[in-house]
Amino acid sequence: RPPPPDAYNQAEGFSKQKQMLQLCRFVSLIPFLEDFHLEDTGGDDIDAEGLDIWCTSAEFIDIMAGDWEEHATLLCNFFLHLKHEAYLVFGSGIPEGDTVYVMTKERVNDDVEVFFWNASRGKRYNAKDIHCTLKEIYFVVDEHNVWGNVQSTKSIPSTKFDLGDNKCWKRLFNEKYPKHSFTQMETVQDPVDWKLSQPREAYSEEVAKRIKLAVRNRLEHWRSREGKSLVGNEGATRKLNDVMRKMEQAAHHEADFTEENLHAELETYLQPKSSTTGFNMTGFYVNRPFTDLEPILDEIYNADIHHAGPVVTDGSESDTQFAHTVYVRCFPRRILSVWICVACLSRKR
Repeated sequence: RPPPPDAYNQAEGFSKQKQMLQLCRFVSLIPFLEDFHLEDTGGDDIDAEGLDIWCTSAEFIDIMAGDWEEHATLLCNFFLHLKHEAYLVFGSGIPEGDTVYVMTKERVNDDVEVFFWNASRGKRYNAKDIHCTLKEIYFVVDEHNVWGNVQSTKSIPSTKFDLGDNKCWKRLFNEKYPKHSFTQMETVQDPVDWKLSQPREAYSEEVAKRIKLAVRNRLEHWRSREGKSLVGNEGATRKLNDVMRKMEQAAHHEADFTEENLHAELETYLQPKSSTTGFNMTGFYVNRPFTDLEPILDEIYNADIHHAGPVVTDGSESDTQFAHTVYVRCFPRRILSVWICVACLSRKR
């Protein structure tokens, strides 16, 4: 099924590899929810941890939450729409255990390289990468067949990926048990309604305003409990918002903006002739899908930035200032990329 147009760049000449990276990132922004949370598990006859619910991509988007298999299936279908060879991979990963990834193959010079895509986290790994979070493969699936991995090695870098090699992979459908001898249907997938006419800009602004107010209220509350005030710095807040917009473009593979660029911009901003002259800045940012406020507020609290600065007794409250900003990008079906940045500016002594 085709992806929504705003999820990736369809311009002629834009590389397919970048399109795939954009689609992987888009899918990762759909909130993650394990199967047992989708069912009322109040009854004694339901094994919550044993539930394995498979949603179609349309159901996944309507629920707006799913786990490894829903994310991987949607991403695999997107890749197939781009006419790229893609498979679902069932195996074991870190930290989740049993999992589902997407596998693609790409020709690099005279070699074929294999890549694994963690659609839930928006990550891509080369099969030779020792840091790949997929650690074992049970079987591989495409729209035509299922291949069981019968290799003795469990190591991904040592695994052979020639699915035609019967010593390494055992096919479910073969000459003895042909696919056409089983009951078939063309697909279980229904078209996804991406609601492209649904207003998004006003919604993203509304969510950003709501999050920013909640963050400010919590920062004020946490600091007041220790006798500290919250003095804002509007200039730094505007600068951080500009930087978060650039970070979003980079995260979605639309522009280049690295951590080094971020630090360089902020160092330049802290130079003389700005509202932050004579200040040091410390802080952090978070980028995540949006489900509700509490996980965001918990993450800020655990960062402990609200403890910055001394208890004020001499009227020098402005020696410690705060900047916090929220930038929200809204994709079709109101799938959100939320950026939160909180910084403390302490006057140099």
